[in-house]
Amino acid sequence: MTWSRRRKQWTWIALGALVSLGLLLLACVLVLHFTAPAPLSNAPEVAVKAIPSDWIEAPVDQPTSEESATSSARATWRSTGALALTADGRSFGEEAYELSVSVDGAVLKSSGRFWFKILLATIDVAFEQRWEGGAGLEPTLYTLHMDAPFGQGQDVAATLDGDRFAVRRNRDETSLSIVPERTVVLGTFSTYTLVPLWFERRQQDGAASLDVLLFGGPPGTAAGGGELPTVIVERAGTATARAGDLLIEFDAYKIRSPLGDSVLYAKGREFLALVAGTADRPLLVYRSDYFPQGFTVVDTQNATGAL
Repeated sequence: MTWSRRRKQWTWIALGALVSLGLLLLACVLVLHFTAPAPLSNAPEVAVKAIPSDWIEAPVDQPTSEESATSSARATWRSTGALALTADGRSFGEEAYELSVSVDGAVLKSSGRFWFKILLATIDVAFEQRWEGGAGLEPTLYTLHMDAPFGQGQDVAATLDGDRFAVRRNRDETSLSIVPERTVVLGTFSTYTLVPLWFERRQQDGAASLDVLLFGGPPGTAAGGGELPTVIVERAGTATARAGDLLIEFDAYKIRSPLGDSVLYAKGREFLALVAGTADRPLLVYRSDYFPQGFTVVDTQNATGAL
C-alpha cells in the first residue's frame, strides 16, 4: 500500500470518527431536550424586599424586633424567601421557599432547580420539597421530588411513626430508628432556614447537638441504615456585613458535621446565608430577595467572605 493511499485511508477513518462523535453529541442533546424537566408550574415568585429598618445599625445592647416580640407573636411566624446558589463564584441553582411556624408545628415548602454543563448542553434538575415538623420541631413528614434527564429523577417520601422514620426512595423502602426530639432533616438548601429555629429550641450553653437525616445531598450521603451522623451547631458571635451603603449586624452560627464545617448567618429567626467549602473553592447560598447583589462580610474577627 502506497503512502498516498494509506494517508487517504486514515483521513477517512478520522472523518468517520468525527462524524460518529458529532452524531453522538447530537443524540445527547436531543435526549437532554426531550427528557429535561419542564419548568415547575407552582414555583413561587419572590420579589426583592427592602431591608427591615431594625436590621440596620441596631445598637448591640438594644434587642431586635424578633427578640423583643411577645411570646404570642413568636408562636406564629411566617417567612418567604429566595436563595441564590453559587460554587467557585458561579451560579448553579436557585430555590424559593415558604416557612410557616405555629404552636402546633411548622411547615416548609420549597421549589427550585440546579443546573450544570456537560459537553455542549446544560442539564437542569427541577425539584419540589416539603418538610413538616411537630410542636417540638421533630420531623413528622418529608417529601422530595426531583425531575432530571435520562430518567435520573428521584421521589422520596418519609413519615414519622413513633420513634421510627419510614422512608421510601423510588422503589426502595427502609425504616430508621430515631430520637425524634433531637433529629432534624436536611434536604435541599432551604432546609438550612430551619437551623435558627432548631437552635432556639434545642441549644444548651450556646450549642445544639442534632442527629441528621440527609436527603437531596451529594451521592452517598442519603439517609440509610445505621447510626445517624451528628451535627453540632454553635453560636459564633456576630458578623457585620455591607450591602450597598448599608451595614447590618448578623448572628453567626458555626456548623460542624462529618461533611465539613460551615458558617450560617441569620437575623433572629430569619436565615440569610450559608458559607461552606474552602477559601479557594467556596460554596455560597444567600438570600437573593434581600441581597440581589450579594453582600460582603467586613467584620473579619468573626467571619470573612464576599457573597
